[in-house]
Amino acid sequence: MRLGELWVASGLLASAQVETALAFQARWRCRLGEAAVRMGLLGPEQLLISLARQLQVPFIRREGLERIPEGMVRCVPPRVLERLRMCPLRVEWRDEVRGTVFVATSEPGNLVKLDDMAFATGCSVRPVLALAEDIEHLLGRVGVLAARERSRERSIELNPEDAHVRLRITRDYFAL
Repeated sequence: MRLGELWVASGLLASAQVETALAFQARWRCRLGEAAVRMGLLGPEQLLISLARQLQVPFIRREGLERIPEGMVRCVPPRVLERLRMCPLRVEWRDEVRGTVFVATSEPGNLVKLDDMAFATGCSVRPVLALAEDIEHLLGRVGVLAARERSRERSIELNPEDAHVRLRITRDYFAL
């Protein structure tokens, strides 16, 4: 079933809202799910839950990721996790030689990244869909992402009374 049809069938959106999202998608050349989120029709979690249903992969929330032991995450070299933005969740062993690692990813269709994880772990890989920011949070919590990397993604809030202040942004810091 196509994503828009899934939204209508599950009662998340009306047909007219899907049509509006399709028009937005065509206009801004983005994915349909991204269009629905940017328009405020769906929240990011609602989108991923519906994508998980469409792709027939499991979905994990931040609370589930919080229960993943640090030792499990550290089974994969940190540089690999940092580059792929994936987290190992558990391993199932079929025999003594090869197992299956379940990994949290925001891109379950990215076969290149899944193959890279399979190569790094020596296991076959099964994707579990998660929000990108939840994965980044877990990688930061266990120290895989450097503090500099995480701070780069945070926005800076300025008070309206500071509107006259000019900022000069440089590579890793800002100056007044």
